[in-house]
Amino acid sequence: MRYDSARSMIFQAYHEQRGSVMAYAAEIARMGAQVQTTERNNNDWRIVSGLEAGMVISAVERQSQHLQALARYCFGPFTRDELAEDREWLHAALMQVAMTMRLPGQGQSEYPPAEAVNQLRWIVSAAIHHHAEATYPYNRPGLHNPRRIAAWIEEEHGEEVDVGRWSRSGRACWGGVWERLLDTLDRWESQVLAPVAALIVKAA
Repeated sequence: MRYDSARSMIFQAYHEQRGSVMAYAAEIARMGAQVQTTERNNNDWRIVSGLEAGMVISAVERQSQHLQALARYCFGPFTRDELAEDREWLHAALMQVAMTMRLPGQGQSEYPPAEAVNQLRWIVSAAIHHHAEATYPYNRPGLHNPRRIAAWIEEEHGEEVDVGRWSRSGRACWGGVWERLLDTLDRWESQVLAPVAALIVKAA
């Protein structure tokens, strides 16, 4: 495999897994076998590629479930249907984080109103979509303003969300929640990529 970035390594590894070699390679990698040198000496580059892919997948799948889900969702070569379970894991984990924030309309109450929690669900979904679109190597515009966020939620989920007061000085607002969601996703991305990036050095 070409070791140019941790993100592309994840894509290539899971793409390689679709081949017949990977069933064997991933199992060896999970067992912690040291295989690269032996296989290179045999010049069996197809096997080596599969074994290297197995090491990358192992580095991803040793992590927490929501971090695995983020890696596959953002960087894997999967279809929308194949990503359904990962999307659910990621959404649930991000909702847990979001529910520690004060939401618009909550005021001094201990718990946010049901309407705010319902809107939060769709905004969390939009944040995950935006992160996957805007992150490297895709660098797409994503959902770059409140109107686009609301339009995506309506198109994707058939739900209307109120983004009329996205920013409110000194008070809880959806803009503040959105930024914290994206910060959390950035932090999780760094966590999941770190052990994968370490493999670049080993392969050099």
